[in-house]
Amino acid sequence: MEFKKDLLKNNDKSIFRLILGISMCVISILWIFVSLAENDLVRPFDWIYSGFFALSGITHIFTGLGTSIERFFGKAFVHIDSEIIDIKLGVFAKEQKVDWQEIKFIEYMPSYFRFQKFDDSAIIITLSKLDYSSIIGIKYIMSKLAESKNINCNIH
Repeated sequence: MEFKKDLLKNNDKSIFRLILGISMCVISILWIFVSLAENDLVRPFDWIYSGFFALSGITHIFTGLGTSIERFFGKAFVHIDSEIIDIKLGVFAKEQKVDWQEIKFIEYMPSYFRFQKFDDSAIIITLSKLDYSSIIGIKYIMSKLAESKNINCNIH
């Protein structure tokens, strides 16, 4: 048994956002060229403005192509199998791993799992950022795997 879920949402492709992003990049480049063509001094404000406008355009281009910007910074996932429980709820969140062989008792509370280890330490994994269907799936797979490994659990 295994439960895998990628927590980063996949964006739908959008022609409007793609065109918006391309036009923002073109405008930011033209802003500098127009200043240079008129023999004006390109002030730091112009460079900063054009840079932010181009950066915004690039994010719109990636979103328009269906790519999440968050994927460039990391992953967010839930992976539970017969060997390990591996959860990372956000791109910048810490990854939490628990080996099934270390678990003595599992307790589920409405927003977190508490794993009691054989060395009497406890690991708490919060699930407050997940949607209801994910929590139900996690509870189901945890109870089945705990039952197959003869681990006491309190999962309602």
